[in-house]
Amino acid sequence: MALVKILVANLFAGASFQKLEAGKVYDVDDAVAENWIAAGKAEATKEKGETLLFEVATPSTPLAVETTVLQEQLDNALAMVEQLKAEATVKDVAHAEALAAETKRADVAEAALAEATKKAK
Repeated sequence: MALVKILVANLFAGASFQKLEAGKVYDVDDAVAENWIAAGKAEATKEKGETLLFEVATPSTPLAVETTVLQEQLDNALAMVEQLKAEATVKDVAHAEALAAETKRADVAEAALAEATKKAK
């Protein structure tokens, strides 16, 4: 552990992004201290300071299990999307055929009306 005095006003540390105060002394890991000193964000000091611990949270369940479950859910959702697309295509074809039949029926009815109108004159 190394004691460092923070020189910059905008420095955050840790998993929770704790804001560090400029001018305050912190006791941090040697590797972190070296990085901050090299970047000009801190300077080494012998003053007593506050210990700054970097906590790393571990997942409660193995990541592989979560990934497998999520991948299975994604695969099921994609299969459902493909099924719905296929059903929509079938319905679109049926609607197109019905529209064509109605258009043909309307054309025949218009032709018959025109023929009847001619005969009536």
